[in-house]
Amino acid sequence: MSLKPFKIAMVAGEASSDMLGATLIEDLYGLNSSLKIIAVGGKKMSLTAAEMIQDNEVFSVMGLTEVLKDLPKLLKIKKQIVKKIVAFKPDVFIGVDSPDLNFSIAKSLKKYHIPVVHYVSPSVWAWRPKRIFKMQKFIDYLLTLFPFENDIYKPTSIQAEFVGHPLAQKIPVEINKGESKKRLNINDKKVLALLPGSRNREIRTLMPIFATALKQMNLDDNEWQIISSNVSSEKINQVSSIAAENKLKIKWVDNATELLKAADFALLGSGTVALEAMLCKTPMVVAYKISAMTWWTVNTFKMMQLPYYSLPNVLYGDFLVPELMQNNLTVERLVEVCTDVIKNPDQAKLLSTFEQIHQTLLPSEPNQAAHKVLEFIDSKC
Repeated sequence: MSLKPFKIAMVAGEASSDMLGATLIEDLYGLNSSLKIIAVGGKKMSLTAAEMIQDNEVFSVMGLTEVLKDLPKLLKIKKQIVKKIVAFKPDVFIGVDSPDLNFSIAKSLKKYHIPVVHYVSPSVWAWRPKRIFKMQKFIDYLLTLFPFENDIYKPTSIQAEFVGHPLAQKIPVEINKGESKKRLNINDKKVLALLPGSRNREIRTLMPIFATALKQMNLDDNEWQIISSNVSSEKINQVSSIAAENKLKIKWVDNATELLKAADFALLGSGTVALEAMLCKTPMVVAYKISAMTWWTVNTFKMMQLPYYSLPNVLYGDFLVPELMQNNLTVERLVEVCTDVIKNPDQAKLLSTFEQIHQTLLPSEPNQAAHKVLEFIDSKC
């Protein structure tokens, strides 16, 4: 593998992709310290050696109608990002997840003959499967996180490669909840991890329902403690304010992954955090709610291909963990489902299944994504 000072531009548009981007940057520098990397990302990527050209907080929007509201501002920022990347003249552009943003950037960069790697397949197995044929027009190489995804791209010109999931590598297959609680300096009470999402609109939508349901569950303070985590002081205040309105006591820790390792149960918004909870061997309930217009669009045009949407269920191929979405997400239903999971007498079987899925997400070699990126650049330069 060449150790030339290759130039890489990377964009991660969300909190979850920020973690993936940061891990990839660190692994790339570990293999080739002479690289020059510019990036759009969040707090984790800003702590790497990459030169940050834009914070990704501005892209914290969700749903079709929500994006439309902020579209003029987002388009202007996207245009500025493209201009900076073109001026940088990278050997490769890597879009980390965030397909709405990164596909748009990739299309623009293709006009300048910049090779494109996309890291994380969009959920074509769940909705809008025909996207793969449009993707082949602007994506050269795809790094997938789940082993079943490679076969999906065989009808296209896209070369897809399973590289394992970074979270599956960072989180041990076996978790000791007691030791995890000690590392966080929290007491031996049971831990309920409350994680309503990383986006402002997710918090505004989910947190009032979560808080009301938890209050109605009337958990024994001598047995349970509710703990949350967020990287943004603004979002911490947002969650805390809603909790206070419901007279709900919440403690805070800095690291969401460590919280999930310590947690005995998790109430979550949908997304990578559900996968993280599974890897941390934490029973969970996953909830999500989008705008009525977005929901109507998804249903009217039959965009969803699967009856479930959370990653643990997608990987299992059935309903392994409870999901509550849209009209099913009511306080009454949430109280009922959370209580059932907490009192489930067969949790050992559930956790054993979590471990089995964890094993399938491990790569064949360490730092595989970084190795594949450098091999791809070598083949192009």
